[in-house]
Amino acid sequence: MKICLLGPAPPLRGGISHYNHQLALALADRHEVTLISFSRQYPTLLFPGRTQFDCNPSPPEFTAEAMLDSINPPSWFRAGRRIAEIAPDLVIAHWWNPFFGPSLGTTVRLARRRSRAGVIFICHNVVPHERFPWADGLTRFALASGDAWLVHSETDRRDLVSLNLRGHTLLVPQPPGQGFGEPIDKEQAKSRLGLSGNTLLFFGLIRRYKGLPRLLEAMPLVLKKVNCTLLVVGEFYEGKDRCLTLISDLGLASNVRIIDRFVPDDEVSLYFSAADLVVLPYESATQSAIVPIAFAFERPVLATRVGGLPEAVRDGETGLLVEPRNPTALAEAIIRFFEESMEPRLRQHIAQQQRFSWTDLVRTLELAAESQPIRG
Repeated sequence: MKICLLGPAPPLRGGISHYNHQLALALADRHEVTLISFSRQYPTLLFPGRTQFDCNPSPPEFTAEAMLDSINPPSWFRAGRRIAEIAPDLVIAHWWNPFFGPSLGTTVRLARRRSRAGVIFICHNVVPHERFPWADGLTRFALASGDAWLVHSETDRRDLVSLNLRGHTLLVPQPPGQGFGEPIDKEQAKSRLGLSGNTLLFFGLIRRYKGLPRLLEAMPLVLKKVNCTLLVVGEFYEGKDRCLTLISDLGLASNVRIIDRFVPDDEVSLYFSAADLVVLPYESATQSAIVPIAFAFERPVLATRVGGLPEAVRDGETGLLVEPRNPTALAEAIIRFFEESMEPRLRQHIAQQQRFSWTDLVRTLELAAESQPIRG
């Protein structure tokens, strides 16, 4: 098939851009693939980070056509016309935030008006972490332009069903984290980071819903039983002052290291390789791309029972699960992990589990494109 991928792509940074690129690579083994990306994803006023672009060179395999501007309607028409010119059999669009409802919804509708392409949305979040007025209407406007919708968690599936859209809903696991380099010997990785001993990893862009303050509040309880270092790796979008205050007030300066920046793909291996346990103390979630990355490096995950995290982390097998917003429960799980030497057993389960591959994802999309009703 001729397939057009619509969504962020390198050099735009972030998990969805990385996912889109990996999907393009997997699809290109069997299909002709074109990437249509954003020339401007967020206006500067609405973007909390330092830059929207990865400073490292773009991956050479695909060069995206960056033409879609989220706040410039003429660009939506240009992108729609360009997709129609490509004349794809299938458009795969990425969805994650209602802010992009007007641009993506309009682009897809214009492309459909001029071509017979079927449209599948991959929904990374059906609804946003932080609701705002008109979010539901913008979400429905965009997603209603599709024929089928693919999600990676039961929470997202339920949110999608609540929109009463006409078409297929596909629920599949997240594909494995790849494209982040090869694992490094753990002790070597710790040495390169100036670490030694037990190491916890909190990784990813830092937002309020991810619950980092709860993990910091758990640390004094952990340190009464187990000496360890918490490595916080990711750019703060929110809550930095509160976290720094907690570190100071709780006397954690020697046991918490913060690396406040976006980590490019070629550095990810270093941090996961150094970790004994990856911790996701989220207060809300639909899914997390951190889990498949951790599993790719055979690192157990301690997560909260929110959204789709219990679907991804099997309690006592590939990690541990606790209730959200509970520093004591987090502390008890961390202490148990180290005192009971759980890492070898959990890592063995991770290595043995059957994973949903990128090839499986491609086949799922192919079957969805072949099935009815695709309105193209």
